[in-house]
Amino acid sequence: MNYNTPKNLSPFTRTAIEAALAGGKILKKYFNKNIKVDYKGEIDPVTIADKKSQKAILEIIKQRFPGHTTLGEEDKEKAICSEYCWIIDPLDGTVNFIHGMEIFSVSIGLSHNGNIISGVVYAPRLKELFVAEKGKGAFLNGKRIRVSKINSLVRSLVVTGFPYYVHKSSKRVLKNFSGILTKVQGLRRLGSAAIDLSYVARGKYEAFWEEGLKPWDVAAGSLIVREAGGKVTDYANGKGYLLGENILATNGKTHKKMLKLIKR
Repeated sequence: MNYNTPKNLSPFTRTAIEAALAGGKILKKYFNKNIKVDYKGEIDPVTIADKKSQKAILEIIKQRFPGHTTLGEEDKEKAICSEYCWIIDPLDGTVNFIHGMEIFSVSIGLSHNGNIISGVVYAPRLKELFVAEKGKGAFLNGKRIRVSKINSLVRSLVVTGFPYYVHKSSKRVLKNFSGILTKVQGLRRLGSAAIDLSYVARGKYEAFWEEGLKPWDVAAGSLIVREAGGKVTDYANGKGYLLGENILATNGKTHKKMLKLIKR
């Protein structure tokens, strides 16, 4: 499938698109195949698809920008970001992937001095390519997207996820889940934070919140939300979400109401 993209994008964003498509091609190759699954934690899987996808992504980025640093989920040693740092999740939604569910994605964000300036989320089985560049808007398959205009929680559809440590520490997670569930129209759990954020940006959801994430889970998606007119903060209404500890992304109109419901 050929994906239309805006013509005025920077070489950074075009490289992110090329790399995401390359990673997605690898994921499609391994999807629904009988592949070995290893575990980084009790319920935190990794497969050859994750690793091969990241390799394909890095080859493109390092060829185009050899002086930039990269931070990827499957790095054996986590890098210290330089002026330009590519933040990569080669397979966001690995649990879905190994169970044959099509809700998974490649997520690539580029940070410049700590600010995300390019973001791409590619869901290969869903045939959805989300692209954002700072100051130029957010797009799905080449068409401009914007957050929803709903401002009432009881009319809002929201989405969340559970951290990998939920088996050991679930009190706050479940308290937020139950507290928000009773105040909104509906609540979903897809299993890919990058897709969750992208769906807030396209107006499918009014809000997304989650804790226990990593920078590669949110780097690209957070920019896509903001460029679509939404708002992104941590649970304290600050900018700590890029560290991955916790995040709240909304259409802006429901943000304060969601913050009041979230327990820190």
